[in-house]
Amino acid sequence: MKTKIILAVVILNFLVLQACQSPEKRVKTEQSGTRAPAPDEAIIPDTLGLNRGANLTIFMNEAALDGMLEIELGKVATQKATDIHIKRYARRMIKDHTKIAERLKVLADSKKIPLPTVLPKEDLDHIAELQKMPVNEFEKHYMEMMVKGHVKALELFKSATTSGDSPLQNFAIPALRKMEQHYTLAMDISKHLK
Repeated sequence: MKTKIILAVVILNFLVLQACQSPEKRVKTEQSGTRAPAPDEAIIPDTLGLNRGANLTIFMNEAALDGMLEIELGKVATQKATDIHIKRYARRMIKDHTKIAERLKVLADSKKIPLPTVLPKEDLDHIAELQKMPVNEFEKHYMEMMVKGHVKALELFKSATTSGDSPLQNFAIPALRKMEQHYTLAMDISKHLK
């Protein structure tokens, strides 16, 4: 029994120490021995094991990139989709995510955290592929992306609401409500497409 308790304490201490290591140091450590990234390449650390909403820099970078992607995908959908529900949804994504991005920029400026201004090449390439898809295929793929993307966004914003940083929480709580609405609408439209 004592051995199990000691083992649990050791593991817990290890996890706490890993969580305390700065993301910049972690990325630097992981990249040692590799080429330096080009200035236009976005460096996005693997955050799967982190409470991404609790780390302000990681949260803001992910929220900014997710928002930019939603806006760009919405622009493509408003031009390409023929389904009125998808067009309406895409216009709402552009409007809501633009407002969220503006509020995020104010918060980032107050915290002196620079936000990314361009999407990663991978996302830009994916958007280019979407523009070439036949309409029916595009509409299904777009709505699948909206469902999956909002599941990820809900997780990110929920973790930010419990971060302990009041300005972050004040930003994240209303944004989370919007994300929940977006997710519900995306699910409804996806069912309609099947």
